[in-house]
Amino acid sequence: MTREALNSADGGGLFSRLQQRYGLRDNPLEMDVPFFPDAMRQHALETLRHLCGFGDMALVLTGAPGAGKTRVLAELVRSESARLDFHRIPTAALTSAQALSRYLKQLARSGVPQDAEPREAIYRFFRWSESALRRGHRQILLVDDADRVEPDVLNLLVSGFVASDRSVAAIPVMAGADSLWGGVESRLDSAHVHHVSLPPLTRDDIKAYLEPRVHLSGGALSELLSLSRLKKLHVLSQGSFGRLKRVAPGVWLDMVPPSATASTGKRLRLERFRWPAIAVLLLGASWWFVSQQYESVVQRHAGLEADAEPVRRSITVGPEVGQVLSEPSAPENPSMDLTVVSGHKDAAPEPEPEPEPEPEPEPEPEPEPEPEPEPEPEPEPEPEPEPEPVFNPASPERFVPLLRLRERQGWTIQLVAGHQEQTILNVLDKASGETGLNYTKGERQGRDWFMLVHGQYQSRDEALAAASRLPPALTVVNPWIRPYSAY
Repeated sequence: MTREALNSADGGGLFSRLQQRYGLRDNPLEMDVPFFPDAMRQHALETLRHLCGFGDMALVLTGAPGAGKTRVLAELVRSESARLDFHRIPTAALTSAQALSRYLKQLARSGVPQDAEPREAIYRFFRWSESALRRGHRQILLVDDADRVEPDVLNLLVSGFVASDRSVAAIPVMAGADSLWGGVESRLDSAHVHHVSLPPLTRDDIKAYLEPRVHLSGGALSELLSLSRLKKLHVLSQGSFGRLKRVAPGVWLDMVPPSATASTGKRLRLERFRWPAIAVLLLGASWWFVSQQYESVVQRHAGLEADAEPVRRSITVGPEVGQVLSEPSAPENPSMDLTVVSGHKDAAPEPEPEPEPEPEPEPEPEPEPEPEPEPEPEPEPEPEPEPEPVFNPASPERFVPLLRLRERQGWTIQLVAGHQEQTILNVLDKASGETGLNYTKGERQGRDWFMLVHGQYQSRDEALAAASRLPPALTVVNPWIRPYSAY
C-alpha cells in the first residue's frame, strides 16, 4: 500500500490519523526491509539461490495472490546479481512464440540467427547460454505472473531448457498462482522442474512481520499488535501480504466492526466445508437413485413370480358320457397309476399281456490295458537375475560411496546437488586445486541424486566458520551444514 492510498481518505488521510493517534514517525506498511524470513520465505529464497547457481532444473515459485512472490524474486536479484545475470522477460515478449524468440535473439545478439524460426531460435538461445556461462555468469530468465502467460509459450520455454545441457544453460524461473504448477506438473518433462510453494501467513507470522516495522516507526507494540487486533488482521488478510497492507490501517483505527471479522471468519469456515458438503449431497442423491432403481426391479420380479390360480379340468373316460373324472390341474407324474371305471360294473378287467422276455445282454468286452503315463519333464531352471549395472564415477578420486560417507564422524558443508553428475564435475573443474571436496550418489524420487560436500568438522560451529572462508568458486550464501550421519 502506498502513502497516497493511505492519505486518500477524508479528514487528513489514514496515515495522518495513525500519526496523531500512535505517534508514528513512518508508515510501517511501506517498509520493504528487513526481508521477512519466516513462513518458509527464507527457505524459498535459499532454494532459489542454490538451484540458480548450481542446479540443473527449471524453477516454479507459486503462492496465492499477495503471498510475496515478487518480493522473493526481488531479494534473489539483489543478493545474487554479483554472480548471476538476471533477465526479467517483459509481458510483451510473452504474448506469443514469435515475441519470445525476438526477445531472446536480442539477448543472444549474434548467438542466434535473425532469420531462425521461433522454435529453433528459442532452442538455439539455450545452447548459446551454455557457452555464455563459460565466458562469465550464468543466465537466469525471470517470468513473473507466469499463470497469465499462454501455456504454449511456457511449454516452449521449458522444452528449450530441457533439450540443452541443463547443468550450464540458462534457467527459467517462473512465478505465479497455485494453478501454474498444475499446468507444468502434467508435462512429460516435469521431472526437470522444481516446485517451491509459499504458504499463507499464520497469526504468528503476521506478528513477526509487523513487529520490527512497528518498532522502527516508533509505534507501541502492545497497542498495534494486541491479541484482538492480531486476530482481526489474520482473519481479514487471509494470510496475504497484499490484503494485510490494505486492512491494517482500518483495524488500527478501530474502523472495522466486530461483525466484519465474524462474517469473514464464518465465510472462510463455510468455504472450507463447501466441497465436502457438495460431495455428501452427491453421494446422498446417488444412493437415493440406486435405491429407487433397486425397488422397481424387486417389484417387477415379484409380479412375475406370483402363483397362478389353479384351473380345474374335466376328463371323460369310458363309453358313457355321464361318468366324469374331475381333478385339479397338476403336473403329470408318469409314476402314478390311473384307475379308470368302465361303464359296466360286473365287467372283469382284461388280463394284462405277458411281458416279452428281455434279450440276454451281450458280454462286455474286456478293457484294454491303460498305457503307462509318460514321465513328466524336468522343470527348467529359473534364469538368474541380471546383476545391476555398476556405477563408474567420472572422477573416482573425488567419489565416495554413500554408505562410506555415512560412516564418517562429524559435520560437513553440502555445496551442490543435482540429478546429473556433470553438475558436480563443473564445480570440481572450477575448484580443481581445492582439497576436501568429495561427492556421492544417492536417490531422490526414483532418480539418481549427486551431492558435493566439503570437509569434515567436529561441530556445526566449526563447519559454519569454515564455510565463511571458502574460495570464490565455492562461495554459497547460507550453505547447508549437515552431519554425515544424515546422508
